Amino acid sequence: MRMEEKNLRPYNKFGLDCITNKYFRFFDITEIEHLAAEIPLSKNNFFILGGGSNVLLPENLDRIVLHPCNDRIDIISDNNNRLIVRAHAGLEWDRFVDHCVSKNWAGLENLSLIPGNVGAAPVQNIGAYGKEVCETIEKVTCYNLFTKQIIVLENSDCEFSYRDSIFKRRPELLVLSVDFELFHSRNSALRNPNGNRRSYRDFLKEINRIVLFIFSEVTIGPKTSWKPKISFENVRSLLQSNLLSISLKRKLVCLIRKKTMPDPTDIGNVGCFFKSPIVKKSAAISLKSLYPKIAIYPDTPDTYKVSAGDLIRECGWAGIRIGDVSINERRPLIILNHGKATSKEILEFSKSIQSSVFSKFNINIDPEVVIVK
Repeated sequence: MRMEEKNLRPYNKFGLDCITNKYFRFFDITEIEHLAAEIPLSKNNFFILGGGSNVLLPENLDRIVLHPCNDRIDIISDNNNRLIVRAHAGLEWDRFVDHCVSKNWAGLENLSLIPGNVGAAPVQNIGAYGKEVCETIEKVTCYNLFTKQIIVLENSDCEFSYRDSIFKRRPELLVLSVDFELFHSRNSALRNPNGNRRSYRDFLKEINRIVLFIFSEVTIGPKTSWKPKISFENVRSLLQSNLLSISLKRKLVCLIRKKTMPDPTDIGNVGCFFKSPIVKKSAAISLKSLYPKIAIYPDTPDTYKVSAGDLIRECGWAGIRIGDVSINERRPLIILNHGKATSKEILEFSKSIQSSVFSKFNINIDPEVVIVK
């Protein structure tokens, strides 16, 4: 057991150089127990690194970097339709979703192709297309770095809310594994109104043709092209349908994400940098009347979620580039590193966006990304 010097550039999706001389990767709980016994851990002397898909790292990190690497999957119970599956923290999230879908275990297909590792999923309460991971989590097993005890938190103990959980407020809780409640999917084909079964293969070909059309540029004339715009509201409705197999839902989500989200292996980014703000119903309705293009979604009977991307677009930021930092033109929630940006430059760029949105709308948009100092 030893700590290493490491450049964390390969371990963060922004592709930023971050030097630490205290990198510690582990596979088994006994390894972290030995480390905690030798080195007292306090609030500011460690950092838990997952897949690096939701962090903005500094150039130098003078903390013990704890990197869970256990990627095992265990079946805890399987009773008729319901099963409990345990995924360990070091497992890549989309590998886990792919495994579940291949086994015909339903519940996670909407969360396909979200970058990161399983250990970060409950911390961030990841979500997409109207689903949040907390809806499938039964319990989370953690190691308390301060008390040196293994603890198990039931779903109700995790204080889940939109992109939030108890783990953000209690960083000493190192996630070791997560138990998910999933269901055996029996649906593999579409039944038409006449009661005849359409083959999955024929249906898949039909959906593929529709989706490819939606995302294709269609040339109308010598100098004219038209690119249809995807309706994410319609996608949410489609994914809620019981007529589609979970395999087809995963294919659809993967296709949409690949077409609308930049690949961090091509250009540095951590996906959505900002959270969509929650505002009172009256404020949302007033905002919509003044800016009809801004999308709003019901959150509770008294609140609405406002599209942060639409707020940023209305402020004129879409596609803006300063130095080697820019914001994606199509999805202005995504900040891009064109290769040589520093952590400080990305942070300053994000603060400028926040300031613009607040000045125009009197609404705060908070970072979804974890900013490490």
